[in-house]
Amino acid sequence: MQEPTLTRQVRHYRRLLRAYPRAYRDHRGSEIITTLLEMAEDGRGRPGLRQTLHLVLAGLRQRFRLPARRPLVWVAAVLAAAALGAAGSAAGTRLGWQTAGSLPSDRELRALNAAMTGMPADAAVYREVSAMKGPHALVRADGGGDVSPQRLRAALTAAGWHLTSFEEQQGSLVTGTDLKGRTPISGVDYTATKGSLKLDGNGWAITGEARRGETVTAMYGTAVWPREAAAVRPLTIGGLLAGALAGWLLVAAFAYRVRRSGWPASATATAAFAAAAWPAHQLYREAYDVMMYAHGSPYPYVVRGPVDSTLPLACAVIAVLAIAVAAALATRPRRDPVAVPG
Repeated sequence: MQEPTLTRQVRHYRRLLRAYPRAYRDHRGSEIITTLLEMAEDGRGRPGLRQTLHLVLAGLRQRFRLPARRPLVWVAAVLAAAALGAAGSAAGTRLGWQTAGSLPSDRELRALNAAMTGMPADAAVYREVSAMKGPHALVRADGGGDVSPQRLRAALTAAGWHLTSFEEQQGSLVTGTDLKGRTPISGVDYTATKGSLKLDGNGWAITGEARRGETVTAMYGTAVWPREAAAVRPLTIGGLLAGALAGWLLVAAFAYRVRRSGWPASATATAAFAAAAWPAHQLYREAYDVMMYAHGSPYPYVVRGPVDSTLPLACAVIAVLAIAVAAALATRPRRDPVAVPG
């Protein structure tokens, strides 16, 4: 085999061996390359697609391999995968919402509210997070005024909103200390869309003067939020899987080194697992809301599910396992496995 060809072959094989952990390459790399070169001298040339895939997959398998006869290290890998998976799901959700439509500014919301209600443009605007973890804004106005369906329709249409529902209502308000008085009230419920945004609101007003000469009052509330972005749920799942894989790989590499440092490193591992309990639970609760939220729902909020009740148990289990895992990591096994991940 000519020297330039040999050099190219060796470089090609070394690139393939990067799929293996460094410690494994240092221990077995020369042997693998020698075998591949001998196969090339037999006229086989470079490894084919099937052999290349085999080398890469075998290298990845070594990276995920955990020490033998240390079962609690598997527990550590699961806990790390769960913690980083939670962080990854939250990051994926946040990234997915970056593709959603932006909400109107406070000034725009106040101007729309003033046009709909006839009240001054100084209404309160509250910005919160929806059940899907996306942005949500609520503008509220209370004061003297009335409910004018025609004004509401005209204001929404002029602002570019398309009404999807509009319902006028009539009722009465019980008044007086004896609860026998009744004051007529009128109201309207409305929903609308504008591009990728949704709007849901209602207004109520006293149509007759209340007792003791009180002025006529009206109350309005209008919520605006973006439609669920198509990328949110796929990125939530993708972030969870990526974080879980990263957590497993971290423990696989760490488990072969922590025993060299003894209990100091184990104490650090214990603190890390214990500290991860609360944020991991919170992040999984948010992921639960994202995945269980009713797609297309006209309301941006959802009641918390039974996942809330798991917090004390989850934290207790993780704390107990963290101590056990730290002890396991600090214990040197009788014999190291041949394939040592790096």
